[in-house]
Amino acid sequence: MGIAALVLGIIAFVLAVTFVLAPLGVVLAVIGLILGIVDVVKKGKTGEKKAIGMAGMILSAVMFVTLMVESFFILIAGIAVYDTVSNYDTNRITESMERAEIESFNAKFSGYEGSQTGSRVKIVLNNISISNSYNDHEIDVYYNGLMEDADTLKQKIGTTQKYTITFYKDIDGYINRAYITQNYSDTTTNNQL
Repeated sequence: MGIAALVLGIIAFVLAVTFVLAPLGVVLAVIGLILGIVDVVKKGKTGEKKAIGMAGMILSAVMFVTLMVESFFILIAGIAVYDTVSNYDTNRITESMERAEIESFNAKFSGYEGSQTGSRVKIVLNNISISNSYNDHEIDVYYNGLMEDADTLKQKIGTTQKYTITFYKDIDGYINRAYITQNYSDTTTNNQL
């Protein structure tokens, strides 16, 4: 049993050096420690030499402590790596979801940017009014440079007139302002025809 304790202590030492297999080394060190203690006690009663058993017991005990410390650090390092990877994935998912939310919000309006007929401007104003009633990201509407209420402005917009709509975004990327200007050149051309 003393030789088995010494061999297990040596194997535990080798596993301690490899670092990755430290948890397996802990098990072997415990077994070696137990075998070493049993061998020393048994040989102590019979008066035989206990040097090999004592060496196996001491080596296994030292390796047990060393491997427990190594296993603790491996566990801490593993948790740190897991947290880092987990947070990285979570952050990427959160960023993707936020981007998708912003794009979804802006898509309701951005297709109307540029030169539009009055009827399409009224659709945009209706979408803005609905969005402002339930959404945290309100859109301010400006008509010919002056801020207007979207519902009130719908009454002023002529359905056959031409308008230009320009959207601006806030720092987070959400559309937060709509500038609507009447295209007087298109009106004059239409009136002359």
